[in-house]
Amino acid sequence: MTLSSRSGTGLGELQICPSAELRRAPRHLCTLPASEPRTAYYPVVTSLLPPANAPVTPVRLGPHERLARLVNPPRLNGLDIARGLAILGMVAAHLGDFPPFAWSDPFSYLNIVHGNSSILFAVLAGISIALLTGRERIPEPGDLPRLRLALVGRGAAIFAIGLALELLGVGIAVILTFYGLLYVAAIPALRLRPSRLILCATPLALVGPVLVTLLEAFSLGAYGAGSNLLMVGIYPLTTWAPLMLVGMALGRLPLTRPRIASLITAIGATLALTGALLGLALSTALGILLPEYQEYSSWSSTGYSSSWEFSSKGSAGYEEDVPMVPFDEIDGTGLLCYPATSYDPVVYCEPEEYSETWIDESSSSSSYWDDDGADWSTYPERLSDMAPVPVLIGSVVSTAPHSGSVLEIFTSGGLALFVIGASTLLSRALRWMLLPLSAIGAMPLTAYTLHALVILALAGPAGYLASNPACLLLILGLAIACTTWTAFLGRGPLERFTARSARWLSSRPAPPRRTDASTADADPHQGD
Repeated sequence: MTLSSRSGTGLGELQICPSAELRRAPRHLCTLPASEPRTAYYPVVTSLLPPANAPVTPVRLGPHERLARLVNPPRLNGLDIARGLAILGMVAAHLGDFPPFAWSDPFSYLNIVHGNSSILFAVLAGISIALLTGRERIPEPGDLPRLRLALVGRGAAIFAIGLALELLGVGIAVILTFYGLLYVAAIPALRLRPSRLILCATPLALVGPVLVTLLEAFSLGAYGAGSNLLMVGIYPLTTWAPLMLVGMALGRLPLTRPRIASLITAIGATLALTGALLGLALSTALGILLPEYQEYSSWSSTGYSSSWEFSSKGSAGYEEDVPMVPFDEIDGTGLLCYPATSYDPVVYCEPEEYSETWIDESSSSSSYWDDDGADWSTYPERLSDMAPVPVLIGSVVSTAPHSGSVLEIFTSGGLALFVIGASTLLSRALRWMLLPLSAIGAMPLTAYTLHALVILALAGPAGYLASNPACLLLILGLAIACTTWTAFLGRGPLERFTARSARWLSSRPAPPRRTDASTADADPHQGD
């Protein structure tokens, strides 16, 4: 760099000051001689800066450099590890063949992946939203329009990916459609500080599941596309919204500080252990005092051992010694038969008079208790059939996966905090050992979609598959594929798609503002 000053004066200190000669740069380096007043400015000519119109050559990184950037600061590698664990947990939940939980069988402990993996995903969604909108810095009001549009664009792209998987007939409960909606639901909370985010999440977690259960019971199980997506489906908003808010609060904290990560780990472990012990005690006590709740609790938790029953007992949980005959040897006259499926090869038949029409196909929203002649006089009886008391109790104390209960939110949410905190603490020392896990977590949308497509290819449309060898091979394949892609190509393909969608929508020009006196006086912040 060449510096010029007046003759006879020594070179003074360097300052940032306006340039009198260069118009392309608003500020430039210049010298201030020590003998001159501090108001004097002298332009400097530099030979190190390229011309303003010079083309920028992108820096090409090799595989090792790409992997080093993945596991080293400033990237939060601990979050990638936690995301990787969430993805692998979903793979195990969809493909794993685990026996029903029993304290005497350590292999059954793997059932922890059911429900907990998706809840970990919800908390990580909140952290991602916080990182995308300023990390520890609360967004300024002027930045909100751009950030809101970016979240809508990203959420719409994720929703589209999930919708495509559902239309392909993937035989799993696709999480991405609701995951995309979370990005839009988070918009009102972008300027809340961590303490206020927790303050909003706590009452929502305590009251939300109870209110939804009451509404579902008193409406006799009425359903529709909207309520099924947001309230009574497998991913209810009352469960995921408080977890997302907690994640946003975590994302506003300095997660790289070991003290913060240790505190998150300790709080998570306390919540998880307390919730598990409390759930066990309450379930035992209620099973003794309220037999009808015991019956409801047993029924609500049977769905997650079906894979083991299918593989160990034959089909659909029937014992192998149940007598069965080939379907073509049965006279089906007067019988209504249901064909076999990929997950249950048994053909079921019943007399035609047993068949009932449960749903009026001409109605977009109805109750599964609809019947000819049903009116207000039969409402109390039908409400009693909904078993509102045990269902309401279950909305508070149930520990079944995907129950959406208050206790599940705090227990599984605490486990999610523990995983995130522990992953952050271990990310520095074990960064290279956990590299494949970080690679999966760095492209979660791609990894999730790939695992769903593999299940579709193996099991067929709407098919079900429970195979531990297939589960292990898929986990190994994801680790190899994601690590290789990261090393040679960087960001995952679907992650690029969502980022471009966010950039495209947030960079669209704002609509022209009306400048007439009436609108300007009525709302001085219109268009902000």
